[in-house]
Amino acid sequence: MTLVLAYAGTDGALIAGDRRTLVARAEEEKMEELERRLYSGDVRTREEFEELVEELGIDGYVDFHDDRKKVWKVNDEVLAGEVGVRSARGVRRRRVYVTPGAHAFVELEGDEVKSKKFGGPVLIVEGPKVVKELVSEFLEDLGRPDLETLRDSLDDLFEHVASETILVSRKYDVYEVDGRADPLSRARLQSAIKEDIEELRRYRRKLAEEMLKHVREAYDLLEEGEVGEVVEVGTEEEGKGVEEEPPERRIVVRLAEGVEARYWGDVVAGPGDTVVMAVEDPDKVEPGDRVIVEDGEMKIAEKDVPVTTGYSICRKRD
Repeated sequence: MTLVLAYAGTDGALIAGDRRTLVARAEEEKMEELERRLYSGDVRTREEFEELVEELGIDGYVDFHDDRKKVWKVNDEVLAGEVGVRSARGVRRRRVYVTPGAHAFVELEGDEVKSKKFGGPVLIVEGPKVVKELVSEFLEDLGRPDLETLRDSLDDLFEHVASETILVSRKYDVYEVDGRADPLSRARLQSAIKEDIEELRRYRRKLAEEMLKHVREAYDLLEEGEVGEVVEVGTEEEGKGVEEEPPERRIVVRLAEGVEARYWGDVVAGPGDTVVMAVEDPDKVEPGDRVIVEDGEMKIAEKDVPVTTGYSICRKRD
């Protein structure tokens, strides 16, 4: 589900990548067959894709999103792009790096480097076979393209490929660096690769920390019991998840002992602190009312008035 075009010339370097990904929550076996049929090149249009999904009996969510950046600028001299490569051991990342006069391929498993290959000036096309064939078809008319020719042809190139296969989006990102090839090209790549892999490792550590926060949050969610006490009905104060509610529907709640409010895994308020929530019928609510969770639903005790919030209401960890 990718087109990455990378150019390392004696006149500069350029990298461009589409934005399409397939997002799915469906049976693994059916998804494998769907991807096999997509990559075969038989499916060109949205209509053919929807017919295939129906034919395979896929009931879960499956659709294309055009929001993933696959290329980036490592620094002022080096550009990079990434594709996923399937193997017997699963999916690996393959990154291509270009600078004027040189290129490198790096294969990674997680954030561990499995291989590196370096080379000189080159024009690289990464993507499924059908995508590579469409790009080659387009490039035949350009002869041996230089940096300026490629830059000026990108709109037409992505339009041509996207019109022939649903695997590639018309939207794309592009980066370029000026300069000339010189004896230090490979050294620049070596340094940039090290810098880029360290950034990947920092990102993966942060992602793991965020996932752990969400796991803990899900485990700690208050499913039954006291949330807190209403201390004010109607307020201009703001709270997560109730920004669109009019002030008269917002309530200020003081959290009970052993209760905390979290947002994206981070604790924003603890016992005795206040948070802003909202109710559907503020005329039935008054200061001193208790907010509870009963049968998994948050409401005003004994009044059956639903309470909403964008915070996760959790048991406080000791």
